[in-house]
Amino acid sequence: MNKAGRIIKLGSIYFLIILIFQSCYTYKVASAHHDPSTEYKSKTVHSFLFGVFVKESNGIHVVAENCDQLNIDQLSDVKVKSNILFSLANVLTGGLYHPMKIAWRCGKPCNSGPAPIIN
Repeated sequence: MNKAGRIIKLGSIYFLIILIFQSCYTYKVASAHHDPSTEYKSKTVHSFLFGVFVKESNGIHVVAENCDQLNIDQLSDVKVKSNILFSLANVLTGGLYHPMKIAWRCGKPCNSGPAPIIN
């Protein structure tokens, strides 16, 4: 096999490895002492025309329905993920379309007992 053939073969293997282990970007937002009560639930959101057109429900992009069903009004942590295919869609459309995956876990319900005494 000539040098050009080896370079193409190595490039193809490298590209396949990137596709298999794709998780280009992950950003996690949480407090230092987060304490989740559920497993991660996720949803893929789609942004159109540089974020001008995004599906919302009462001004909210993603509704954490699992937390609502448990009557928990707080989130423990949130992750925003993008992968190589999402990034490729963004680049190929010049930013007109950008999907992202949002994952979250619900926090623990607050105690409804008496408030603690602070001295």
